[in-house]
Amino acid sequence: MAEVRWPSFVLVLLLGACEASKPGTSTGGTGGNATASGGSGSGGATATGGKVTTGGVTATGGATGTGGTSSSGGSPGSGGVTSPRDGGLPGSGGAPATGGSGVPGSGGVQGKGGTTAAGGTTGTGGVSGKGGDTTAGGAPGTGGVQGKGGSAGNGGATGTGGTPGAKCPDGWTLAWADEFEGAAGAAVDSSKWTYDYGPNWYNGELQYYSQGTDNAKLDGSGNLVIEARKESREGRQYTSARLKTEGKKTFTYGRFEGRMKLPYGQGMWPAFWMLGGNSWPNTGEIDIMENLGREPSIIHGTMHGPGYSGTAGPTASYTLPGNAKVSDDFHVFAIEWETNVIRWYVDGMLYSTKTPADIGGNSWVFNHGFFFILNLAVGGEWPGNPDSTTVFPQQMIIDYVRVCQR
Repeated sequence: MAEVRWPSFVLVLLLGACEASKPGTSTGGTGGNATASGGSGSGGATATGGKVTTGGVTATGGATGTGGTSSSGGSPGSGGVTSPRDGGLPGSGGAPATGGSGVPGSGGVQGKGGTTAAGGTTGTGGVSGKGGDTTAGGAPGTGGVQGKGGSAGNGGATGTGGTPGAKCPDGWTLAWADEFEGAAGAAVDSSKWTYDYGPNWYNGELQYYSQGTDNAKLDGSGNLVIEARKESREGRQYTSARLKTEGKKTFTYGRFEGRMKLPYGQGMWPAFWMLGGNSWPNTGEIDIMENLGREPSIIHGTMHGPGYSGTAGPTASYTLPGNAKVSDDFHVFAIEWETNVIRWYVDGMLYSTKTPADIGGNSWVFNHGFFFILNLAVGGEWPGNPDSTTVFPQQMIIDYVRVCQR
């Protein structure tokens, strides 16, 4: 459906009303940091026929062999070193081996792909490389401990399995993504993102949203960092950033996923959400993830439309296991949006499903293109304002944003 265009001052007011509506946040998606399963990877330390173990028993072969010292089911066991992204058990795979892309091999220690080869001790993605894509699903994902991995797929903590190296669950195909690769200090890709900027007057928020690299820049390690600072600008006491794909790209249906580490503290309000146009709420809003700094372990997921905007928007929340803090590690927030259904996930755990039955006979307006918004607000009617306990600067760190479609 074509987007309705409004004068800029109306657009900002409406977007403001949109953000004011957020009583909750949406989240979703699994993914992660799990080390890769996989046995001996090609490109081993020396010759083929390594000292491969199957189930811990030494097999025939040479000194090192293709794929490294241990293979599937070997000493470490399939699944990968325990990861903050997908979890998992010690993974199968060999010793470090060359091969693939990256510093020398796929999935290296620092590179995209890196020192260890696919199937190595840390598997495709390496110990900290941005190249280890987790499998779609499963506690043991294919991917580096800190690598950019795929989603854990549908169906909770262990997912539904998937193809090693995939960035989407089985049955889904990558349609669009930003992995935020680039030099430290660089701006985001202008072919994908633009900015809302200026003093903010909606939701009772306190920040000035800047353009360019003042408050949003790449860190050189494959992340986008949105930083909120306590500083005066155009009558505001704080600065931050709000990025969007409006005018660049919209999406209708799919799996929408972002891997992020969130800020902390009273008055912080990070959000990862989507708008269906500038005639809010008639064109709809989907909040994939919202967090309030006063709730360090809770993620909110909400949708809004005509007759169910503001606090009337169907919503749900998810508390991280063990009351872990969203600021302590990266988590994957996702929705799966299909005809007449939206599902919300955090780290692969399905925690909310909404259908037309949840909107009290009102119009279901989630059948046309929506664009992304990433922002870090400071203060407001819902989160409350910063106080003496709030530490600045605060950062919302985004590893990737991906769109998978069937």
